[in-house]
Amino acid sequence: MRCEKCQNDYPSTFYFATPLICKACFEKLPEEEKLRLSNLQKQFTTEQTLEFRARFGKRFLASLVDFLLISVIVLVIYKLDGFLSAYGDFLQEIKNAGTDAETIKLLQNEFFGSNLINLAIPSVLTFFYFLSEAIAGVSLGKYILGLKIANTDGENASSRQLWIRYVVKNSSGVLNLLGIITSLSIINTINSIWAFVLFFGFFLILGRNRQNIQDIIAKTTVFKVDDLEELQNLKEGKIFDAEVKEEEKQ
Repeated sequence: MRCEKCQNDYPSTFYFATPLICKACFEKLPEEEKLRLSNLQKQFTTEQTLEFRARFGKRFLASLVDFLLISVIVLVIYKLDGFLSAYGDFLQEIKNAGTDAETIKLLQNEFFGSNLINLAIPSVLTFFYFLSEAIAGVSLGKYILGLKIANTDGENASSRQLWIRYVVKNSSGVLNLLGIITSLSIINTINSIWAFVLFFGFFLILGRNRQNIQDIIAKTTVFKVDDLEELQNLKEGKIFDAEVKEEEKQ
């Protein structure tokens, strides 16, 4: 790629502040011209990272790993505290009640009323499990798959961005807890709708920007860790410098 100002050739778009002007020349421009080109610069910087963003398949696998790990932990807890056995007995009692609606309603109220803590365990566990995303930008699933949350230009996401993303991602769990505690049907209805939005919002990763709902709101996305390192090297010119030195040796 060639800069229209200095006519120097560069091996990557990461040496350019705009599609036609390299970063070195951009810094030498008058402030007025910089201001005029600033929006184009921001847009171009974001465009450069699109090809490096993690694809749907990789992110889906990471989410699946997280889901399976949380499910296993919940099942172990339920097994140890007797909830699985109690739930089995509850289902048998419902079956024995047949079509007696009043008896079924009484059984449901008694079972769910006496197991509020157990019903809240999945949501509470999920809050703690995904805290690592708010703190370090990775969950265990992402770590295993070599992924990390960053901002849209490939830089480390700010603490504010990570916490906003965490809150949005786990907001359905908050609504679920409120529904369990208050037993208000309106909260459960809202939660069902919002959970539906979050679920299908995940498939937005299939789009050009490869961002889901929480990414869009927090202005983040997910990259492979190796690609983040490559991006950083490109921005710092390390790869280009290494290529130049290799050519000089030859």
